[in-house]
Amino acid sequence: MTAIVQRKATEAPPLARAGLLLPGLGHLLTGRITIGIGLLSIMAICAWAAVAGFPRLGDMLFPELDGRIAWHPVVSLLSWVGLLAGAWHTAYRHAFPLELSEEERNSNLAIFLRTFSNHTTGMFGLYGAIALFAFGLLTPLIAPYDPLAQYIGPKLGAPSAAHLLGTDYYGRDVLSRMLYGCRISLTIGFVAVGIAASIGTIVGATAGYFGGWVDRTLMWFVDMLLSLPRLVLLLAVVSVVRTSGSQSIFLIVVILGLTGWMGVSRIVRSQVLTLKQQDFIQAARALGYSSTRIVFVHLIPNALAPVIVYCSLAIGGTILTEAGLSFLGIGVPPPTPTWGTMVSEGKDQVQLAPWIATFPGLAIVWAVMSFNLLGDGLRDALDPKLRGR
Repeated sequence: MTAIVQRKATEAPPLARAGLLLPGLGHLLTGRITIGIGLLSIMAICAWAAVAGFPRLGDMLFPELDGRIAWHPVVSLLSWVGLLAGAWHTAYRHAFPLELSEEERNSNLAIFLRTFSNHTTGMFGLYGAIALFAFGLLTPLIAPYDPLAQYIGPKLGAPSAAHLLGTDYYGRDVLSRMLYGCRISLTIGFVAVGIAASIGTIVGATAGYFGGWVDRTLMWFVDMLLSLPRLVLLLAVVSVVRTSGSQSIFLIVVILGLTGWMGVSRIVRSQVLTLKQQDFIQAARALGYSSTRIVFVHLIPNALAPVIVYCSLAIGGTILTEAGLSFLGIGVPPPTPTWGTMVSEGKDQVQLAPWIATFPGLAIVWAVMSFNLLGDGLRDALDPKLRGR
């Protein structure tokens, strides 16, 4: 019978147990400043959501008289519980870390986690991205007003206790619109990058594995697309195919995804050209495995490390591109709030009410910087040549 290995918790500094009372405090007291600040930020967002949203939770869950449940608040409530559970689990593991065997300590995953957790800027980017997701998931609890409701406050009202970030030309609450805009901007960024990464990985792996005329044809097509300015291509396509409502968001996501996969394909192709000469690929061929199995089961999983780094960097760029399209008036149409749309709406009142465009602009900077720092940290942690630096 196979023996069951009982893991034991190792000793940790006594100050680390302060995190059991408040996640993040134990990390701060033991010198893990970055993680401590990140956990305290998550706890502050959850506390804000509880104070602002719980008193009106019943009205949000059952807005109709027929008893039907609104699912957005349900998702926010479950996300709130999940964020708290994750924060306390991190604090508990810092106070009572598990004892790892020599093999587990030297595994690739353990080395990556140790390296990344010691990467200061990468951890700042990670917790910055987590905070953005927390705001997006907890929006129904945090947002005090309907983002589309007009004249709930004074026209061009300055930031105040009733409206923390002020109001716009139509009396709409800027904070509520920013929070709902966060959900749309992050969704567009992630889904578009997911589409681009999927297409680019398949094209690059196919070109690198088969070579010959397949490689030349696909790379010629990639080079042709790369020669076209992306912004001009986006402007042309969006201007021709105009939609409204949720269809416009779908259109933006598809266009951004279909015009951003070429860089991924080049990265994957270069990885596959190296990997297909390795012994394990030669062994797979000798065993009679099909080309499809070799590409999707053996080559692509081993080429994903640089793709993950590229995607983390591309998310920020995609959010910035969507903001630019919305600023030019051909992105997500108003009144649907996105950060780019809000900046565009506030540019005409920038002298009278600078807060309308300033706060969404700062949110864009925060998102782009967080994902860029996260990408730098992942690159250094995944590259064996950079781990010692």
